[in-house]
Amino acid sequence: MLAEEDEFEEIEKTSRPINENHISRILSNPFYTGKVLNSEGKYIPSISHEGIVSEELFDRVQVMLKKKRVSIHYTEKLDQLLRGVVRCEHCERVYTPYTKKGIQYFNSRCVSGCENTFKNFNFSFIEKKVGTLIEGLYFTDEEIEQMDACVGTDISLLEEKRHKMLDQTERKKKKIREDLAYIRSNKLTLLKTGVYTAEALLEEETKLSDELNSLQKNEQVSDIAMHETMKEVFKLSELVKNVAVYYKFANPYEKEKIIRIIFSELYVTKNTLNYKCQKGFECFEDRLKAICDPTGNRTPV
Repeated sequence: MLAEEDEFEEIEKTSRPINENHISRILSNPFYTGKVLNSEGKYIPSISHEGIVSEELFDRVQVMLKKKRVSIHYTEKLDQLLRGVVRCEHCERVYTPYTKKGIQYFNSRCVSGCENTFKNFNFSFIEKKVGTLIEGLYFTDEEIEQMDACVGTDISLLEEKRHKMLDQTERKKKKIREDLAYIRSNKLTLLKTGVYTAEALLEEETKLSDELNSLQKNEQVSDIAMHETMKEVFKLSELVKNVAVYYKFANPYEKEKIIRIIFSELYVTKNTLNYKCQKGFECFEDRLKAICDPTGNRTPV
């Protein structure tokens, strides 16, 4: 396509010096075994060139290269707030904390196709959202009254069922005691007549004693355990209420300690924050749903 009269100067061939990266690419390139990439990105035998090394030798080189690889890790993790706590709501990738111009930010490299577009935010965003969460975790006075009423109803129903169970248990205990008394007062007769062997008699007596002990343990079920549980829940609610006030005036490191104590994970998506509580705080996740209200729902912040 070029005009014949045009004259071109010949450009001298030059070569760059080979470095370690060139050698590494050559040793890990299946092209030299006589293969090329197809349209699907897979290596297939080539029809245009022959390999200069065998596949067996190439595989042995790959094994040796893997043995030489060294992963570089920090000996100590950088001091960044909430490292490993904040995740993407959709793909659950961890947001990585980093500092820029003295401000800590969080960034997530979500998986391909993740719906979350909120990839980057600063610590202040998490700080404010968590403050709102903590303020909504503890029970209000109205909710405590409502739970007290629910618990009172539950205890009344439990007490009625318990009386029925106690009557049945008492009859079973009476029958077992009679059987035990008969065996203990007639051991010699039962052995002489061959009704029981010595081993079978001992086994029967042990079995009846175990059944009696089991029934006596079941009788210990009462409303005291339920009341004690509710007391602990209300006490924890009061502590969280006090923490909400302290959180407002705490420094970033103190706030991180509070967040790690209450929450195991925080999930971010589209400018909203969901959460998962640590053990012991699960009763506050769904509020009344955890104790009384089967239709309660948790609202993200």
